[in-house]
Amino acid sequence: MTFVRKEYRQITDSMLSQITRGVIEEKFEHTAGRTKYRLAYPDVVDILRVEGTLKSSPFTFRKGTDYRLSGSMIEWLRDGEKPASKTTFTVFYRIDVPMGITDVNPGSVARTLIESIALEMDYLNAQMRQVYDSGFIDTATGKSLDLVVSILGISRKMAGYASGEVTFGRKREPAEVSVSREAHVYDGKSRYELKNSLVKGVKAAEGTTDGGKAAYAQGRDFEVRNGAILWLPGGKKPDLNTVFYVDYSAYEKIVIPLDTRVSTYSRRAENVKVFRTVREVTLAKNPDGRWEADVPVMALVPGKEGNVFAGSINIMPRPVTGIEYVINKKDILNGTDVETDSELRDRGRRALEVAGKATLRSLKSAVEGVDGVVGEVVVIDQPDGVPGVMQIIASGGDDEEIARVIDETRAAGILVEFKRPSLTPLDLKLTLVVRQDLDRSEVRDKADRQIREYVGRINIGEPVLISGIIRAALAVEGVRDARGVTINDRSENAEVRSDEKCELRTLEIYVED
Repeated sequence: MTFVRKEYRQITDSMLSQITRGVIEEKFEHTAGRTKYRLAYPDVVDILRVEGTLKSSPFTFRKGTDYRLSGSMIEWLRDGEKPASKTTFTVFYRIDVPMGITDVNPGSVARTLIESIALEMDYLNAQMRQVYDSGFIDTATGKSLDLVVSILGISRKMAGYASGEVTFGRKREPAEVSVSREAHVYDGKSRYELKNSLVKGVKAAEGTTDGGKAAYAQGRDFEVRNGAILWLPGGKKPDLNTVFYVDYSAYEKIVIPLDTRVSTYSRRAENVKVFRTVREVTLAKNPDGRWEADVPVMALVPGKEGNVFAGSINIMPRPVTGIEYVINKKDILNGTDVETDSELRDRGRRALEVAGKATLRSLKSAVEGVDGVVGEVVVIDQPDGVPGVMQIIASGGDDEEIARVIDETRAAGILVEFKRPSLTPLDLKLTLVVRQDLDRSEVRDKADRQIREYVGRINIGEPVLISGIIRAALAVEGVRDARGVTINDRSENAEVRSDEKCELRTLEIYVED
C-alpha cells in the first residue's frame, strides 16, 4: 500500500473543517468488485467530494455519475468511473452534529491548540514517509540503502587509497666501502653471491688449487656479474670443499625503509598530501648510470583527496640518509571516494542480473563491484570471432579478486579472459591566450591541472578529444583562447582501440597575451 504524506496545512484544514463545519475526511482502499464502503460516522448529511486515482492519474469523481450516498455508506455506481484496484480514495463528507466551536481565527485558543497538534502530526508524517522510503531501493539513502542492497548480497564500496610509485635517488655515487677476505666455500657451483651486491670492483681473489695457494685472475678465471662471482669454463678454480677469499670494493648500501613518508609541497598544511612506502627497497644503479629506486607508495588519506599529478610528490618530511631527491614520475590518480547512493543503487538494480550469469552486463557489473576497480569496465564478446570467448578489460583492483569474481559469475563453458588495458602515451602541446593582467605562471598551473583531470577521466577505449582539451583549458578564469593544440604532434583526436587507455606522458603549455 502506498504511503501518502499529509502536510501541515492539510492536517490543520482537515481538523478545522471537522470541528467547525462537521466535515470528515476518510480514506479507503478500493477492491475490485466491491461497490459499497461504510463511513465511520452514521449521521452523514452529504458527501462533498471523493478523490482517488484513475488510470494512474489523480482524479475527482463525480457525484451522481460515479458514486452516491446510500445511508451511511458510499456506493459506486455500475456505469460510472471507479478508482484503480488496490489504490486509496478519500471521501470528504459532512455529518449532522451541533458545532459548539466557531472562533478559529488566528490567535484563538482553538486554532492555537489545533495548529500545535497539527505541527506534531506533520513531524510524525515526515518520519513515517522517511521510514516508508527507506524500504525501497529507488528512495532509500545512506545506511538504509546499505541495508536494502545487503539483501542482494552486495555492499557499498569504501574509499580506496591512491597508490603508485615514487622514485628516490641521488645525483652522485654513494660512498665506497672496502671488503677484505670475504670467505666462500667452493662446492662446485659456478655462481657465488657476494655479501654486498653493489660491487664496484674486485681487487683480488685467492684460494687453494691442486693443494697449493693460488691467485685467480678476473676475466680469465672468473668475472663479476650482478654482485656475484662467476667461475668461467676453462679457467682455474678452487679445489672442491675448500675456502676461497675475495677482496673487493663496493658502494655503501642506501636503504629506503618501509613506512618512509613523502609528500607534496604547499604553504598550507591542510593542502599537503602525504604518502607512505609499502616496501623496503635498496638504491641501485640504473642502466643509464643514475642511482635511483622506484618504490611503491600509498596515500595516508583514502579517496580522491589523495590523488596527485606527476611531479607533485617532491618532499621528504624526514629525509632518508643518502637520498638527495624524491619525485613521482607518473600521475597517481587511482584513489576512489566512497561509492555514492546513486552508484550503489545502480549496482543494486543489476544484482539480480548478475545472479542470472552468462550475460555481458552481469560480468561487467560483477567486476565493477570489486574494490579498487576504477572507471568503466569493458567487456568484449568473441574478441577474435571465436564463440564462447569473452574478454574483460579493467583498471585497478586486485588481479586475484577480479579473477575470482569472473569465475563465480561466468556461465559454464564460457572462457573469460581478463587483461589490463594497453597504455597509449600522449604528448600534448597547446598555446593559451590570456588577459594581460593575469599571472602567466598561475594560469599555466591551473590549466595544467584542468587538462590532466580531463585526461584522467578518460575511460578504456575512449579517445582524447581536441575539443575536450580546449574546453578544459577555457574553464580556467582569464583564458581567452586555446590554439595550436596537438596530440603526439598531430592536430587530431587520439583514437584508441577498445582495449587501450590513454595516459598523459608530457604536457607543454605556452602562454601569450
